[in-house]
Amino acid sequence: MSVCQVRQLKIGEGKPKVCIPVVETTTSSILKQIQFLQSYLFDIIELRIDFYQDIHDLQKVQDLLMQIRNQTEKPLLLTYRSAREGGQIQLSDEAYLALVKTACQSQCIDMIDVELMSGNVLVCQMVDIAHQNHVKVLMSYHDFEQTPKIQEMKQYLENMEILGADLCKIAVMPHRYQDVVDLLNITMEMSHRLSRPIVTMSMGSIGKISRIVGELTGSAMTFASVNQASAPGQMEVEDLQKLLEVIHHD
Repeated sequence: MSVCQVRQLKIGEGKPKVCIPVVETTTSSILKQIQFLQSYLFDIIELRIDFYQDIHDLQKVQDLLMQIRNQTEKPLLLTYRSAREGGQIQLSDEAYLALVKTACQSQCIDMIDVELMSGNVLVCQMVDIAHQNHVKVLMSYHDFEQTPKIQEMKQYLENMEILGADLCKIAVMPHRYQDVVDLLNITMEMSHRLSRPIVTMSMGSIGKISRIVGELTGSAMTFASVNQASAPGQMEVEDLQKLLEVIHHD
């Protein structure tokens, strides 16, 4: 597994990097939340732009990103999560592409989430736009209903690498402990097979262990919450940091 460097942060090296999602709906509440986060220990801010009430106004999106960048030096991941993958809104392909273009050209973000299942043509267009603007691509697949078959999950990760992802992410819902074990085994195998850092998680309460043991299995990033979680099973960042330090400590 290679390392993906974002600003001074090396993703894929040492402890899994901790990302905190911001899921507020207005410019003022987003900026207030980011200011509030300054007192916490974490590595990456994820702006869940699908929660933003003005997502259709690209000028407001650009202005928001500029204000965020002026407020923090933390690496910024921009994520539009589609309704089909558990998000708040479903954009058309044209609107999704325009959003990605606006965000990447703003020079305010460091990474952008690109959903694998958007289709190869759209995915390749978004990857090209991101890379032309020196933005890293976190390509993702989410299933909030089930854990797909082992071979399917491996194929998703392989396809992400082929399509130009800088980081490859899978988040799935377990129904039994074996689902969690399957994901952990896949993570360990694919972290050695792929040349990109991978990010995996098993959601819900029985999948919490997958958010902690990334340093052992090869998952390079984990997501935590401060008051508001963006997905089932996210832990509070202070609790997660304590557990990661215990595992990491020699």
